[in-house]
Amino acid sequence: MPGGSGETVACDPADLPERLRLGTRELHVATERTGAMAALLAGRLPQPGYCALLRNLHALYAALELALDARRLDAAIAPLQAADLQRSAALAADLYTLHGPDWAAALPLLPSAAAYVVRLQTLSDAASPALVAHAYVRYLGDLHGGQVLQRLVRRHYALPGDAGTRFYDFGPEPEVLALRQRLRAALSALPLNKAEQDSVVAEARWAFQQHQRLFEELAS
Repeated sequence: MPGGSGETVACDPADLPERLRLGTRELHVATERTGAMAALLAGRLPQPGYCALLRNLHALYAALELALDARRLDAAIAPLQAADLQRSAALAADLYTLHGPDWAAALPLLPSAAAYVVRLQTLSDAASPALVAHAYVRYLGDLHGGQVLQRLVRRHYALPGDAGTRFYDFGPEPEVLALRQRLRAALSALPLNKAEQDSVVAEARWAFQQHQRLFEELAS
């Protein structure tokens, strides 16, 4: 944000992860109680519905990871591009296991997911700092809830070993904790002024709202 001297006045970067947490807390809770996600957490989502969920999440991750890769020369973004965070390949492997090789053609991309992909492409084209909100919403959520969901999915669909649950596998618990810390540190270190931080929080709120639309569409 411009100051009286014409220089950029930076907001304390350590505020960003906490601002994101507080700014999206109620939406996060509401999203978990919506449509297909609520059914999954309750153990009531049939396997075809679960495959449809993964197919649409794959489109989101593929677009997000492509957008982050477009910023690969930006040192501040680099920690958000770590190979051990990326999920699109794991989702593709799970879909191959659970649905078969034709999953991309056979399972529909829903309107809310298609709109999400366009949003990510637009942010990428504009080199918008708001793009990092989507790394926060997806990756940090996966790192916090992935192990619980992996056990739930494995039990509900009677899956052996890690077959069909690679999406949730970030390694042993110490590695998961280290990834969480690295992701939060990367967000804290982003050189964003207050107006840019505001845009990131607003974008994270949009992301949760769009996930709600997706989960509702998947349940209809």
